[in-house]
Amino acid sequence: MTVWTFQKTAVFGAALLACLLGLKPPAGAAEPRFHVLQTVPPGTPPLADFTFPDLGGKPRRLSEWRGKVVLLAFFATWCPLCNEEMPRLSKLQKRYEARGFSVLAVSIDRVGAGPVGWWARERGLAYPILQDSSFSSRATHGVRFVPTLYLLGREMRPAARAVGSVDWEGKEASGLIERLLAPALAARREGGP
Repeated sequence: MTVWTFQKTAVFGAALLACLLGLKPPAGAAEPRFHVLQTVPPGTPPLADFTFPDLGGKPRRLSEWRGKVVLLAFFATWCPLCNEEMPRLSKLQKRYEARGFSVLAVSIDRVGAGPVGWWARERGLAYPILQDSSFSSRATHGVRFVPTLYLLGREMRPAARAVGSVDWEGKEASGLIERLLAPALAARREGGP
């Protein structure tokens, strides 16, 4: 199969999947820019809280991570980009964890926790994974593509959003994480004193 044929097949497959799942942009929403970390205006309201089970079946809420800088990643095990991006997030977790940073992943797979857990272990993922098997995050958090990533400040306010892979070692992404982890700057960014 030529590269051109593969690309056409992939684009057609993605379009077909989007149609089958009914993935439409919210009214007035701009199309995402792929593989770009897009900053969110200061003062944006906190991300809506949610409750999903972890891979052990225990219900977990996003608000449990309040007080930490969180990289919230919506993903699927069948997604080629997720297979590349999710292991990179383990490195990010290890790099910043001691300073109050956490990666929190939400699988949109419709399979049980067993296959998702196996997939995560095979990749050495070192962060919590929740399961949104009904894909309700599509409506509540604007997840139309995977991976969809939100970088949240300590009060769960989005600081940036990305669809696709991000250069987390790059100046822009690492600089934003550093600013959110700095206590005084983080409070100002989130509309605090």
